[in-house]
Amino acid sequence: MRRRDVLRASAAAAALPFAATTASARQSAFEPLGVLDLDGTKEVVVGDAGETAYVATTDGIATVDISNPADPRLLVRVAPLLADRENGPMRMVYDVKLDGETLIAVGPANPTRGETVQGVVVFDVSDPANPEQTGFHETDFAVHNAYLQDGVAYLTAYNGAKNPVVMVDVSGDTAEEVGRWSSVDHDERLQNVYAGLRSCHDVYVHEDTLYVAHWDAGTWLVDVSDPADPEYVNHFGHYSVEELQEIPAGEAGAESLSVPGNSHYVAVNEDASVLASGAEAWDVDTSDGDPAQGGIDLWDVSDPQNPEKLSFIAPPPTPDGTQNGTWTTSHNFEFRGDRLYTSWYQGGVKMHDVSDPANPEELAWWRQPDEARFWTARYATEDAFVAGDMGGQTYDAGVYTFPNRAGEQPDPPELQTTAVATSTATETTAAETAATATTTATEASDESGGSESGGGVPGFGALAALAGASAAALAAWRRGD
Repeated sequence: MRRRDVLRASAAAAALPFAATTASARQSAFEPLGVLDLDGTKEVVVGDAGETAYVATTDGIATVDISNPADPRLLVRVAPLLADRENGPMRMVYDVKLDGETLIAVGPANPTRGETVQGVVVFDVSDPANPEQTGFHETDFAVHNAYLQDGVAYLTAYNGAKNPVVMVDVSGDTAEEVGRWSSVDHDERLQNVYAGLRSCHDVYVHEDTLYVAHWDAGTWLVDVSDPADPEYVNHFGHYSVEELQEIPAGEAGAESLSVPGNSHYVAVNEDASVLASGAEAWDVDTSDGDPAQGGIDLWDVSDPQNPEKLSFIAPPPTPDGTQNGTWTTSHNFEFRGDRLYTSWYQGGVKMHDVSDPANPEELAWWRQPDEARFWTARYATEDAFVAGDMGGQTYDAGVYTFPNRAGEQPDPPELQTTAVATSTATETTAAETAATATTTATEASDESGGSESGGGVPGFGALAALAGASAAALAAWRRGD
């Protein structure tokens, strides 16, 4: 019997009314409810009703019925995308975003060698079992990540020059660009910072504010009440612009993989009073024998001009934090109510109570490093959350469902594996201390904008073929994530 068949059988047994376990044992045992093998899984988002998951599958999209979390079922897979277009199909579809009944898929996540179709594909998913492509906007840049709100798609663009966020109106019959925003336009000094240190890696939008994970350039807030005329609000992070300018070109690649810095993913809670900034990083110096990985900083941003770091969620420990070791660095996550759902590649998935963000409390942690590398974790319903498993060389990718409650994994494995070559990086105590550096919308704060390490981001690797691209970026491209 295959591993995941065993999992499903166990989940089904646990659901029986007369299962041979006590109520307290069921409450404390934390393990997957169900698993759907789905090749190519990357990002996963969930519909408002919590009954359907939408998946980026590298070659396209898929919709999954999760109305019964113990038995997730594939509704449809739409792939390849844009196969009939010149230079199609679209490759490296790593991200999808949903707003109401509109779904977007973007790609390729990384710049490619040779010409390929690039941009954002728009779907009507009013019937999740029959997505209908309603539009496509072609770009002249690769799109690693995106966000969708009120008919506007916010696209990350890595062109090695300004690395902007590009706003595209996808609400009409013809999708069209309506605006751009770049940190370089705000502070021209960033033009002289190594491109891999200031990549525009991911974006999040809450009401009128765009949040940009800008790698070593930090986290940026932009007013997008008018997407055609975005305005800078503030930014904060680990490095000033002067410090970034001083990093020698020969060291920039390693720096882009390392903490501190590496603002990789950002999200805010429901009233935008708390912001989480996750770092993705690897251990590039093993001389001290202490693996360095990226964790999650929680910030009070109730006053955007005076952000205050509240706490740090440390990554799971790893026996080897190098690129050839076990990945336990932070990846994508989501707030919902007083909870934060997080993914840590082979470090598994976690759920924290963040009702007191200065003292986050871990409620549950599940990992199987030889069986799953988690890309994301998302709230589904009061009873379940969903996680996307990107798979590895010796195990399948797919969609997992977990109980949305506190609990402890029975017989948790040690975090060591030889199943797949991976990488991670941890934040040191010094890095945590450095993370308290902030900037405001003053002249001094303008000099404090940290840049993101695009080289360390899964997906900007082929930029090594472009002028100014980093060795770290080439490593990311070779990883193919």
